[in-house]
Amino acid sequence: MAVRAQTFEDSLQAISDQVARVIGAQGVTKGAAGSSKATLRIEREPHVKRVIRAYWTGFEVNVPTECIGVHLEVAEPSVHWTEAYLSPEYRNWVLCFHEREDGDIQLAYYRDYATPTEALRGFVDLSSWYTLTATDLTWSDVAYTVGEGITWSDHEETLVSATGGAMQESLKKSTIFWLKWQTAEGEKTMPVWFLYDQKADKIYVLSGERQQTIPGAATMRECTVVLRWKGKNSQVAEIPADVRVLEQGPEWDEVAEKIAEKRLNIPGLPEETAKRWRDECLILELKLRA
Repeated sequence: MAVRAQTFEDSLQAISDQVARVIGAQGVTKGAAGSSKATLRIEREPHVKRVIRAYWTGFEVNVPTECIGVHLEVAEPSVHWTEAYLSPEYRNWVLCFHEREDGDIQLAYYRDYATPTEALRGFVDLSSWYTLTATDLTWSDVAYTVGEGITWSDHEETLVSATGGAMQESLKKSTIFWLKWQTAEGEKTMPVWFLYDQKADKIYVLSGERQQTIPGAATMRECTVVLRWKGKNSQVAEIPADVRVLEQGPEWDEVAEKIAEKRLNIPGLPEETAKRWRDECLILELKLRA
């Protein structure tokens, strides 16, 4: 049976699918331009060539072929935006800009990435800080629009809505996800069991007991949560998260008891288990950037 070679159009479509999953993971919904506090535009870009001056040194963003452009824009209280150029063949760029007090536009941050997947992760991280946090907004304030040049069908719409729903289902029904984080020795990845507090929209991970010790947990400040379908060998989403190490005190004790209540095969009462953990374990609080 002949296997059809992947075309350039196929590659661009695959990037569009990735974009749909990523914006679905952030809880972004579709809307008309101007209908929300922030707009995320998905466009098909022609040859992109921009010369930008940063700190008295110019550099060039150059994508010689068509690519997928993703633009997150905030107009009030001041202009902030993040733009990404995603290409199957060339370096991928993410640029963040903001309006200064004197009215001029300034480049706040930029970075290039080897793959569209890496660039989309960077786009979410950088947009969260340089565009949304800077204007006191969150992803729930964002609506997306799709340009005419993009092939965006019911398939992509389903990816957007299904990814957001799948995240919640995975967090509610699963007890284990994969954790990725950076250490001095490089990137680490391991499966961990967790407690999801749906009301607070926070995740708690225990480190230090015999069955689960996370290297570098005490200094971890950010990570990536990789969610999977329960009982299936398929990934739901990769979501960046901020990490806080809980300090010893009433909050720590309360969370530890909740974790102990959900933890299977532990003898004794939850409060006894929590008391034992106090001397040997850390609790990480993970807040998904969504």
